[in-house]
Amino acid sequence: MTARSFAAAFEPILSTLMDRTGAMRCTVRMDFPAMGLSVNVPCAEVLALGAASMMESRSVDHRRARTVRWVEANRRTLVQGDVFADPALAPPPALVRQFGTTAQMVAPLVGTDGYLLGWTSAHFAGGPREFGPGEIAAIEAAAAAVLAVPGMPLDI
Repeated sequence: MTARSFAAAFEPILSTLMDRTGAMRCTVRMDFPAMGLSVNVPCAEVLALGAASMMESRSVDHRRARTVRWVEANRRTLVQGDVFADPALAPPPALVRQFGTTAQMVAPLVGTDGYLLGWTSAHFAGGPREFGPGEIAAIEAAAAAVLAVPGMPLDI
């Protein structure tokens, strides 16, 4: 499997996530060095009309971001109805400034060895919002579907 074939397998999953949540952007980020993949650049992304792509942005060390450290420590979905509400969980400034994210959900992709391989995210613009159980279930289903893609490196 190649990095491009992973992206092709993830895009329908992300499209379904976008349809179920109304997100402006959905991404999969993962570390898979053998394929040249790093969490610092999405390996797959789907965008709503007018949303800025993150595919060329390498400006953020995502593993060091407070939001990702929270996901890594808690191994569960981070739900931020307002990315400004808790300064301790503030996302990287570029996520807001460059990409317009004001709310987000981030679901972990955990390998069989417990390593945080990456995450699936859904980003929203236009101000704070409340996420219902269906939207949270949608991102968790998307993360499970990503992990089930044939060839996923579940034990890096």
